[in-house]
Amino acid sequence: MPYNPARIRRALLTVTLTGALATTLIPLSATASTTARGDGASSGGASGVSGRRLEAVAERLVEDGLPGVIVLSRRGGRVKHVTAGVADKATGRRMDARLRFRIASVTKTFTSTVLLQLVAERRVSLDDTVERWLPGAVTRSGNDGSKITIRRLLDHTSGLKDYTLDPRIWTEPQREWKPQELIDIAQETPPIAKGTYSNTNYVLAGMIIERVTGRSAGDEIQRRIVRPLGLRHTSMATDRSFPGPYVHGYMDPYGDVSTAISPSSAWTSGGVISTVDDVATFHRALYTGRLLPRRLQRELKTTRPVADGSVVQDYGLGVVKTRFSCGIAWGHDGGFPGYRTWTYTSADGKRQAVITYNDNSPALESDPRLKADLDKAAETAFCG
Repeated sequence: MPYNPARIRRALLTVTLTGALATTLIPLSATASTTARGDGASSGGASGVSGRRLEAVAERLVEDGLPGVIVLSRRGGRVKHVTAGVADKATGRRMDARLRFRIASVTKTFTSTVLLQLVAERRVSLDDTVERWLPGAVTRSGNDGSKITIRRLLDHTSGLKDYTLDPRIWTEPQREWKPQELIDIAQETPPIAKGTYSNTNYVLAGMIIERVTGRSAGDEIQRRIVRPLGLRHTSMATDRSFPGPYVHGYMDPYGDVSTAISPSSAWTSGGVISTVDDVATFHRALYTGRLLPRRLQRELKTTRPVADGSVVQDYGLGVVKTRFSCGIAWGHDGGFPGYRTWTYTSADGKRQAVITYNDNSPALESDPRLKADLDKAAETAFCG
């Protein structure tokens, strides 16, 4: 069946806690492991009520229709991994927390961190304009790069339309897009309301990283974040393949779309591949102040309302603030055809939750059961 641009576009853009899989699967029992970080690391079955509850919520998500799910939960020095269902429907391979997946818009936090590090080095300012670093890149239909600052890119107040709303992005899913081509699509229309989520902002952010440093944005993410933190399974996708064992992603009516769509259509707004442990390690380092000086940590966490479809988020500079019963969490969510990820980390790094699953069929992302069960999974993983 040929690709339907509207359906694929919706799969990439939808970021609310909704959705379910229409295909019928036999639910697989959840499995769990507990790892004590630091000296004397150990593993074994998840213990205590929290572990049993995590297993139960993971099983419920598979019962709701997801092929597979991974839940990571941190309490202080102990990390639990719970998996349920399958990573590959064709072979029946069980979900495994060590597998790579497309983290989609969670990439934005990586991109923002690199730019903020460049600010810390005084190589660029949050008040610099797009025009200063990318002359002529944004000049059409009333869009004016001389009036858009880097801060406005990172907090989605630029007024630039989201290029992913254009059907041309998905009529050729395997096309290798150049960043400026995506920007040109976005500025074919007049500015939109400021405070509206737009992937265009983070493509421009990546272009500025490259102009400032003289290196590729992927190399800068690798050099500044991946290698220093030892994120051995994290990389910027350079083509449709994965660099190692991965979770297969599904979307109706196309089936396995894991390698069907070029990540160039996402790039620094959503092109990173990672694992739940690497994502958690990065977020813990970021929110506890290991990657940015204090003044930029404050900038990172200064939020304003940003509309993402029907959802309004408390959005900082590439991070989202979420309120749970046990306190505030920081993170980002991401959706790419076949994949969905949610991340939450407390400011002190003592609580974390990462949830990822491998089907975001747009026609099925309105099921209230899955929404309720995802809410419960996040609350259980983060708060216990």
